[in-house]
Amino acid sequence: MLDVIFPSAAAVLALVGIGVFFGLLLSAANIKLKVEKDPRIELIKEALPGANCGACGLPGCSGYAAKIVQDNYKITLCPVGGSECVSVIASIMGIETSEAMVSLKARIHCCGGNDVSYDHFLYSGPKSCQAAVSVLGGPKVCSYGCLGFGDCSIVCQFGAINMNSSGIPVVDEKKCTGCKSCVFECPREIISLVPAALDVWVMCKNRDKLSVMKKGCLTGCTGCKLCEKNCPEAAVTVTSFCADIDYAKCTACMKCAEVCTVAVVHPAEKSTKRQKSDKPEQENTESVQT
Repeated sequence: MLDVIFPSAAAVLALVGIGVFFGLLLSAANIKLKVEKDPRIELIKEALPGANCGACGLPGCSGYAAKIVQDNYKITLCPVGGSECVSVIASIMGIETSEAMVSLKARIHCCGGNDVSYDHFLYSGPKSCQAAVSVLGGPKVCSYGCLGFGDCSIVCQFGAINMNSSGIPVVDEKKCTGCKSCVFECPREIISLVPAALDVWVMCKNRDKLSVMKKGCLTGCTGCKLCEKNCPEAAVTVTSFCADIDYAKCTACMKCAEVCTVAVVHPAEKSTKRQKSDKPEQENTESVQT
């Protein structure tokens, strides 16, 4: 009975010896096979904003920092950190960079709010664009327009997007970092990043001909090509009944916005037709005041 309760000293010593042996073996292996981590990875990680937004195309700031050090990855891929972040990383890596960090802002390519667009059925599901688009493509007649449930606003971790009274996202340029979260989230792909210095974009993505487009929205691009014909830099092209801007050529001269007959090129107030339509209202207001 005592032999069962108290094992022999030899067995205990054998187990202890085996434990010590394998412990020493693992310690030696740890020392021998230890991979030294480049200290620059941690320094770059600290220099990055820590938003972990994925705009650089990698899983978080840690992954981006490691990629820069280990694979000489581009150091200008963090829109949240901007030019200041690029300068710090360049200093840590001991390199010079002449590549400018272009500031990008999210732009909404739709102005067809609830007051000027139509639905072809009553949607009563979850208030989410992703959910709505899974039901017959969404309730909007226009299959290109904003669904208006604000998934982009919810996913923006910088609070840069708010929904207006018509159900269209509005971007706060001061808060927008160009992180692309809203771009990835939008199921209709109506959000893109545009150089902040070029404050002009087409507020429509509809590719249907005019007669079809008008059945779903009152403010879509008509494909008239006036913007294309009047652009001095040939930066505007109309394909499939909708205008597109080539920002490599665009100088933000605003000619396209001025000649737009339906004011779908931002800034819409530049449209001469809109200015004319607004003028009688202003005159009526002045006459009432007098």
